[in-house]
Amino acid sequence: MPIQASLVIRLQQKDEQAFAMVYRNYGQALLNIIKKVLNDDGETARDVLQEAMLKIWNNIHTYDAGKGTLFTWMLNVCRNMAIDKTRSKDFKNQRRNQSFDLVSFVKESQQVSPNPETIGVNKMLQVLNEEQRQVVNTVYMLGYSHSEAAEKLNLPVGTVKTRLRSAIIELKKQFSEQ
Repeated sequence: MPIQASLVIRLQQKDEQAFAMVYRNYGQALLNIIKKVLNDDGETARDVLQEAMLKIWNNIHTYDAGKGTLFTWMLNVCRNMAIDKTRSKDFKNQRRNQSFDLVSFVKESQQVSPNPETIGVNKMLQVLNEEQRQVVNTVYMLGYSHSEAAEKLNLPVGTVKTRLRSAIIELKKQFSEQ
């Protein structure tokens, strides 16, 4: 049985050690995605991560390996919760109350640098060509939307989507055989 499948089973059985391992291995990368969405390096991002990890714990039974990897599913949970947070009234009010200078400083100084080496993602992505790997890193590891990735990579949105789709197909082909 593949490692990911056994990990999912342990999580579904509410194995706290398995959850602690998931948090240790994926927590920082997920936090970086949340920070990027919220444009926040502080307590709010950590609160969203904590809420997202609780949601992952409570809803692991909804994970479908046929739709993607555990990391991708968790990434989507975290990103969606961060997006929901940005739409909340409290978050908008908090943002309005910050001074313009502070917001400018945070935007200019913020660096998102997930550490995929700790979770083996870079090794998995080596099966992709450079163009596919670049798009996957930009969208999934840095948390950019398709249009943001297109702008950052100076590519048409359609090209980003096509490269992303072909990368996902390649990864499924490579890792479904294991």
